[in-house]
Amino acid sequence: MNRPDGMRLSIARIMWMTLRGFKFDPLAFFMKVDELYGPFSYNELGPVRMWLINDPELVREISVEKAAHFHKSRLIRESIKPFIGNGLLLSEGDFWKRQRKLAQPAFHTRRIESYAQTMVDFTEQALAGWRDGDVRYIDREMMQITLQIVCKTLFDANVSGEAARVGTLLTEVLEASNERLNAALRVPEWLPTPRRQRQKAVLRELDALIGRFIEDRRRSGEDKGDLLSMLLEARDDNGAGMSDQQLRDEVMTLFIAGHETTAMALSWALYLLAQNPAALEKLQQEVDMVLAGRAPTLADLPHLPYGEMVIKEAMRLYPPAPGFSREAVEPTEIGGYTLQPGEMLTVSLWVMHRSARYFAQPEQFLPERFSKEREAEIPRYAYLPFGAGPRVCIGNLFALMEARLMLAAIAQRYEWQLVPAQQIVPQQLITIRPQYGIQMKLTQRQPVLA
Repeated sequence: MNRPDGMRLSIARIMWMTLRGFKFDPLAFFMKVDELYGPFSYNELGPVRMWLINDPELVREISVEKAAHFHKSRLIRESIKPFIGNGLLLSEGDFWKRQRKLAQPAFHTRRIESYAQTMVDFTEQALAGWRDGDVRYIDREMMQITLQIVCKTLFDANVSGEAARVGTLLTEVLEASNERLNAALRVPEWLPTPRRQRQKAVLRELDALIGRFIEDRRRSGEDKGDLLSMLLEARDDNGAGMSDQQLRDEVMTLFIAGHETTAMALSWALYLLAQNPAALEKLQQEVDMVLAGRAPTLADLPHLPYGEMVIKEAMRLYPPAPGFSREAVEPTEIGGYTLQPGEMLTVSLWVMHRSARYFAQPEQFLPERFSKEREAEIPRYAYLPFGAGPRVCIGNLFALMEARLMLAAIAQRYEWQLVPAQQIVPQQLITIRPQYGIQMKLTQRQPVLA
């Protein structure tokens, strides 16, 4: 196969970089590869052939023009599919197209907007439990709120009783997916290790609970205004709906995609604001002026542009999904070189979002870069927190609305400072998580009314 000069790394070097660098710090690994070899590089390690791509034009080729030439990579499928099945995140081809068309009405703008009050209500309930001077892991707090929101909007269920158990089980499934994704050596599926047996038991219980939700809703036929109702009502061109297994897989996918990703976007936004008091003050001034002491509503969002800039800039520096991997299913030319079937490519949003090629002062937290005047200066496909092309995240409007409303509610009622002498280490898993959490000291505030 024709390979460009300088693009192949030595086997010894790539082994050292992969086994030591990728395993222990994949974010730093991808940054180093980009620094040494640029935004388009190729390497081999034994039978694995991988292209690393952090160039917006090549990302456009992969995600838009030639999206049908690629499937999700084996690494992602093997790590996540045992838990979430064949939902929109992992399905391919004609089946994916059918599922996407069936699910799309559930994410219509008007349907999503109807959840705004739920998002605010659960955030306000959480804030009512906070106290002046509290020290809390802010990432855990955000996870708890977004879990309550996803349970209510998906099942019309409060996080109590069975829904609370769903949340606990979901967290264990997410942890198991992360472990598999980050494992240096994959334990064979047939080996009944204690951890593997525990994971299977958790999955059986979660499947039974979700199955009961689906069965009860099918029996009642009631439209409760939640996402499950919309998915149950969806019909394809032949009048057929989703099977129980398809519904289960889509529900699990929505849990994974709609729970942790928004929580992490907010956690990193609060972390960045804590380090940038001028930005926090500007955000609070905007919130005070628009809300005048009341809770935020959907109608307020057009009048809270700085809050949107903060969320977008946080997702640039700490994209909830750190990147994506694809596997060629047929010979495909990308950037003048031919990828053969089975070869993988990886796009690191962490690298691309932090590249001086596309962003001025890339390591600085500058929400103003997403003002209406300046956002147009960002090269298209250089900023992709929700992906691109036909597989762009179906829940992007939901996530952005949720993050903006939650941020406004929090900024109105509290200030927060980082607890000293803690390690804040971003860790690449399914999302970019703070490895040891983020501890914040909370201080109640009163809105400054005009």
